[in-house]
Amino acid sequence: METRLRGRKNRKLSLAGLGAYCVANVAVLAKALQYACAAQRDERNHFPYTAAMEWRLAAEFFGSNTFAAEYCWRHWEALMHLPHGLSKAIKDSGTVAVSIQPNPPVRRDLQDSAGQISFATAA
Repeated sequence: METRLRGRKNRKLSLAGLGAYCVANVAVLAKALQYACAAQRDERNHFPYTAAMEWRLAAEFFGSNTFAAEYCWRHWEALMHLPHGLSKAIKDSGTVAVSIQPNPPVRRDLQDSAGQISFATAA
């Protein structure tokens, strides 16, 4: 009987967690739509830089790799007079590519003077 009650509690907790997750997603999408509508209103009222900021915020709330985010980034690029495709570098700025050489070349002059290093002591 105790395991049966424990299972019900776990089910209620998991449903509550799922509900909170869904509410959070809806809230984020609502905020993104709010920024997109505000950006359109600012464009109509001739506030281009404010509209660009709101397009950027809307795109960030929509998330990457969505059509809505792409739409917002295009408007942002147009308002900021930037070339097409620049927003891809901005929205994916969390990813950094680094090339690592397995064996970096060693300079001979540094290798020969390695035994001649002396450290100064503080007086």
